[in-house]
Amino acid sequence: MTVITPACNIFPVVIALIKFNNLPKEARIFFYYLVFNGLVSIASSLLAYYHLPNTPLFHATTVIETILLLYFFLIVFNKHSIAGYIKVLMLLFTIFACLNTIFFQSIHVLNSYTLSLQSLIVIALCFLFWWHHSNDKRLPWSSFPLNWIISGLLLYFSSTFILFTFSNAVILFFSKYASTLVWNIHATLTIIMYLLVSIGYSKYKT
Repeated sequence: MTVITPACNIFPVVIALIKFNNLPKEARIFFYYLVFNGLVSIASSLLAYYHLPNTPLFHATTVIETILLLYFFLIVFNKHSIAGYIKVLMLLFTIFACLNTIFFQSIHVLNSYTLSLQSLIVIALCFLFWWHHSNDKRLPWSSFPLNWIISGLLLYFSSTFILFTFSNAVILFFSKYASTLVWNIHATLTIIMYLLVSIGYSKYKT
């Protein structure tokens, strides 16, 4: 959870850096998301190592991560009417996150409501991508980089939605062993997402 998972972030980041000059705009935006996500993982691991609370970190960084993801989808859906709704989502999510921290879940509690909403938004946008994004049927599915990136996002956020929703209950009511097991499953899914995204970046031409 604290070493291997953050380290796996380096795979898609390095591949993206190698091909950065030839990446389309949406791939570059997702690269920035990966870099920020990696920095958050490192900071969270350091806080955990020194037995310091990391929940205030998540309250602040969840908004930035979500805005980066929404901007990524905004570029992907640039030619669709969905793009206008994504701009509204950026504003509404930021407002919701602030209200959640002020009135519902303080910085001393994991912001599970905000994380759950983040998951739902990303899941919905992934499904909209499959619905609206038409590829050249003459080419195999695996040859399109975005298919791998979106698949990684869909797997990760679909699998962790329940975890985020019930995370505070896991912390309060589960045994230490069970809680560690749950978060290790989350870490494993994160690694799988990084691997799928790495494959996606490898599909871009140099």
